[in-house]
Amino acid sequence: MAVVVVVFAALFGGAFGSFAGVVASRGLAPSLGGRSQCDSCARTLAWYELVPLVSFPALRGRCRTCRAGIGWRTYIWEVGGGVLAAAIALTVLLITGRAGS
Repeated sequence: MAVVVVVFAALFGGAFGSFAGVVASRGLAPSLGGRSQCDSCARTLAWYELVPLVSFPALRGRCRTCRAGIGWRTYIWEVGGGVLAAAIALTVLLITGRAGS
């Protein structure tokens, strides 16, 4: 059960890290307006192209339509958020004695 908690924490942290990266690069107001889209061809991205920590490697860092490169900075924010959230979840599980269950 502890592994499931850490994995879900990593995915949640990856989503939060992705959003934080978008806010850091675009600002808060433009980040909240509308769906995500490719910076090159402006195509609206599908849900499966936005899965934190999974989509970037699955798409090999490129847009599915125009094959333009996606910046590594976005993925680094996702990984950083995922690692931080997983570390916090694991620490809480270890402190409470629930890491073995």
